[in-house]
Amino acid sequence: MNNDLLNNENFIRAAIDYSYLQDRNYPQKGTLKLVGDRYKLSGDQRTVLYRGISSAVSSDNRKIRLTTDIKDKILFIDGYNVLFTILNYRLGRLVFISTDGIMRDAGSLHGKIRNDEIFYDCISLLFDYFNVKNPAYLNIFLDSPVSHSAKHKSNIDKAFEQYSIKGSCQLVKSPDYEIKQNSDGIICTSDTAIIDRTNNKIADIPRAVLEKKFKYKLFKIEDIINSEIA
Repeated sequence: MNNDLLNNENFIRAAIDYSYLQDRNYPQKGTLKLVGDRYKLSGDQRTVLYRGISSAVSSDNRKIRLTTDIKDKILFIDGYNVLFTILNYRLGRLVFISTDGIMRDAGSLHGKIRNDEIFYDCISLLFDYFNVKNPAYLNIFLDSPVSHSAKHKSNIDKAFEQYSIKGSCQLVKSPDYEIKQNSDGIICTSDTAIIDRTNNKIADIPRAVLEKKFKYKLFKIEDIINSEIA
């Protein structure tokens, strides 16, 4: 993975400024434009700021809910959110650990999958991981408006059979709504709109999959915010 965009002094200064303003509750979008324009950031760099930096309070509140213990647990999975993050890594796009400890990416697939083979391989990677970790039940929700979502559901259904894992895959208009209705399991998503509206534990499945399969050392935004520039 090429993290050169995040290792230059200009971006580091921008991240420090953006974090400072987030901690003081400045509007996120206005702050992003202000800082992005000041430091002449690229689109990917702005995306990293937006997805990668939250206030210290929000970050700490999410961190304390993170768990890696999913054995015998019920999981509620934001299917495309999880799979697209793994897919973006496989496509060579920027992935990083946000200040809240959750892995995110700077990809912009917008529900468009141009390489079915790699996407289906991501499904296999996901189920390989679950096969080792032995959760009790997987509730996977896919956004029905996404192109070929019925075909993707069919492939996930086949994976359930192949791995003999208990669970279901549902096509729904809003995975956010479905996941937020459940309070008896662990949620698997990087979407703060879901995370901040539940009290559930959070499992960062894409990060766990990449660290297990590829031994990939992920770039932490927190490290550069805490760095000092001479």
